[in-house]
Amino acid sequence: MSLFSRIEEACAALIERAFARTFPSDLEPTHIARKLVATMEAKASHEGDAIFAPEAYRVRVSAEDLARLAPHQQYLENEWAALVGEVARRVAIRFDSPPSVKLTEDAAIVPGAVEIDASFVSPATPARSYRLRMLKGLPPGAAYPLGRAVTIGRNKDNDVVLADPRVSRRHARIETSPRNAMLVDLDSTNGSFVDGKRVSEPIGLRHGNVVTFGNTSLAFEEEDAG
Repeated sequence: MSLFSRIEEACAALIERAFARTFPSDLEPTHIARKLVATMEAKASHEGDAIFAPEAYRVRVSAEDLARLAPHQQYLENEWAALVGEVARRVAIRFDSPPSVKLTEDAAIVPGAVEIDASFVSPATPARSYRLRMLKGLPPGAAYPLGRAVTIGRNKDNDVVLADPRVSRRHARIETSPRNAMLVDLDSTNGSFVDGKRVSEPIGLRHGNVVTFGNTSLAFEEEDAG
């Protein structure tokens, strides 16, 4: 099943539950909800094995439509944001921070029409860059800059290729954002370890952590990008 088909399937019941009883008309809330989800899907991008989408959505409507929706604005914004987050969760789309939706007036929009802008949220804290530095393994002293979603394993199509027979073909993934980094074991045969402890679920990484895959150990390092 395609990503778009999965989004449509996940979206229908959620929209019905959130809006149909409260807003029985066939105009704004359900139409906007579907357009929000379509915008999220259109703006989502693959980075390694992960799919990321923007977190901030601005819904632009006419003054007439905004006046009609204004008494329910806070409710709608919350429900739309929850819908975007839930559909994303069901189809494995990720955000750097929880999604938000803001309903605004645009004099250029005709009644009944809707335009949606989507953007990534600028981090409140300084952006960071991350890398892995080889401590034990081959090649000695190698350093691997980490992008948004980096796969680690023995296969040559991984972002970080480790020449270690105890490392699985696709062993683990590290996902980073401007604020943090997360290690995910990909059901590897021999497991992933952080500071000597086996990882059973996604775990946050901090500067100085030692991550081990098979007989290979690397230091996780971070620094302010600016």
